[in-house]
This record gives sequence, structure tokens and C-alpha cells, in this order.
Amino acid sequence: MKSNLDLLQELVSCRPVSSDIPAVNQAMLLLRDFLQAQGVHCVLEKIGENQVLYASTQPGKVQDVLLNAHVDVVPAEDSQFIPRVENGRIYARGVDDDLGCVVCIARILCQKLGKSSVGAIFSADEEVGGHTTAKMIELGYGARKLAIVMDGPNCNIAIAQKGIQIVELIARGRGGHSSQPWSCDNPIDKLIDAYLQLRQNWPKVTAEDQWQNTMAACICKAGSVGNQIPDEARMTLNFRFLSEADRQNILTLLGQLKGVEIKADRYCQPLISDGKDPAFQIFREAIKRHFPQSDPQLVRMNGATDARHMTSLGVPIAISGIPGGGCHGPQEWLDLQALEKYILVLSDVIDAISPQ
Repeated sequence: MKSNLDLLQELVSCRPVSSDIPAVNQAMLLLRDFLQAQGVHCVLEKIGENQVLYASTQPGKVQDVLLNAHVDVVPAEDSQFIPRVENGRIYARGVDDDLGCVVCIARILCQKLGKSSVGAIFSADEEVGGHTTAKMIELGYGARKLAIVMDGPNCNIAIAQKGIQIVELIARGRGGHSSQPWSCDNPIDKLIDAYLQLRQNWPKVTAEDQWQNTMAACICKAGSVGNQIPDEARMTLNFRFLSEADRQNILTLLGQLKGVEIKADRYCQPLISDGKDPAFQIFREAIKRHFPQSDPQLVRMNGATDARHMTSLGVPIAISGIPGGGCHGPQEWLDLQALEKYILVLSDVIDAISPQ
């Protein structure tokens, strides 16, 4: 059997950037071949052009425990797809987010084969919305007792994450020469006015008090030369919200804006699990056992994972991850010893939830 390091390096070398579907499919097939060689039950579902892998310790779409990690990664320079190992760490694109977790789950499936009831969805597009995970849930893949999404805070357990609503503001006007602004209807002015009107509804959020609704301007496009007023201006806004009621309030505020058209884009609902569920205490104890210097906490995430697509399962959903760092950056890394320890963590959790 390949070592964890060998499998991780091979997955990185596929360069499975989300937009490069053939490369993501190549990584998915590599993973499928590895698991099938160990006797793990594997099913490939075709979702659009993506191949999506479901693997389990026994036949069936629904197991006691459902694990999840994503095979796709964000873009990077070519050099980041050449892994290097230094001082117990592996440096490469995707090792922290999320290929190290993919390897962790693959190893667990091999260990629990024919013993515990465990399934895993390896999604293909988490970095661009996670539609493949959502579709797998629609196809009936699920859990009876617990879902664990391995794509979260190192040695902590996230039990909640904010929802997302992305919208585009579009202002249209009448362009012309910049020397004669009186003869134009400047859409940039309209866009700025609408944005400032909207922004006044958002309190300042601090690092100490992050669990708040937020708004961020992410893209602004208008004009092409310095002496011409354009006919159109656009701005993309990213809202993070705590509840569906908050989202409706956001949409109401957007509907009150003057001089702009609102185009709704990506949306996902928030996730909130009951932190009192015994499964979370089992998970915390397992982390503490194998990472004795840690103090695992139940936390809430500002970001989103594929957990947002699993709320319909009706089971506790835990989000966690292997210690690493530099996610999406030029020095992304994963602690290789921590990878080995997290395999033990998941093993302990599964033994408690789905005893042999």
C-alpha cells in the first residue's frame, strides 16, 4: 500500500484546480484506484463533466458516519505543484486545503473496511461552490448518525458557519467625453451612491466579535480609458449572514437602492448544529487524546464548506481539519505527523459512533 506521503504527492501532482475538470477527474480516478485496490467499495457518479467519488466500508449509500473532503484546489504557480518536504512538513498547493484531509479519509476507509459503517463523499468543486456535494446528497448519499467535513479549523470543531449571498450591482447611464460631464449620466456615480447607501447599514465588525452579518465589496468594474465616462458600472458584493431572516433583510435593503439593478448570484444557507450533541464531546475527547497540548473547542466559522449542503441529512455535522497553514497562499503546508494523528482521531470517533 502507498504511504500517506506518496498518495498526497501524487494527488498534488495531478494539479486538480477546480476549473481544470480533466485534472480534477484524474485525481478522482487516482483516488478511486487506490481505494479499490484495498477492497473499499467505490462508486463514481457523473455530475456534469465532473467525476465524483463515493467510497464506503460496506455497500450502500447511507452509512452510520459520512466523511467528506474535496479533491479540487485553487490555482497556483507551477512551482507549487511540486511538493517539497522540510522539517516534518509538506509544502504544496492543496496539502492543507484539502488534499491532506482526502488522504486521511482514504486511510480511514481502508482501516475500517468491513468493520465500521463509514462512507465518504470526495467532492470535485468545493472551491467554486460545492455543487457536486449538493448533488450527491440529492442522489441519496448520507449518514444515519454523524457527518464529518474535513475542511475546517485545526484541532477545533466548527458546529456553525455563515450563509453566503453574492450579488452584483449594475448601474447604467449615458457615457461620453470626460471633459463634458454635464452631458453624461455617469453610472459610476450611481453605483457609488448605491454602495454608500447600503454600507451605512453595516456595523463595523472586529476580530474579537466576528459572529456578525458582514458585507464586502469584491469586484468593481467600469470604464476602460481615463478620459471617457462609461455607459455601465458593476460591483460584486459578498454578504455573510447568520440566519435566513438576516438574508431576507439583506434582500430588502438591496431592493430599496435607487439607480441600480440587482443581480443575485451564488447563495448558500447557514449551518448551525446543536453543540450539546454527544458526538461533539466524543470528537473533542479524541482530539485531546492524540493532541494532548491542544484545547479543542466548539467554534463557529465565517467561511463556508461543503457542510452547508448536508443540513437535510438530519444528523450532527462536525467540521474539523488537520494542523497546517498558508491556505491558498504561496507557502501552503501540512504537518505530516499531525496527518497520522488525525487518522487516529477519526478512528476513535468512528469506533464510538459505529462500533465494530
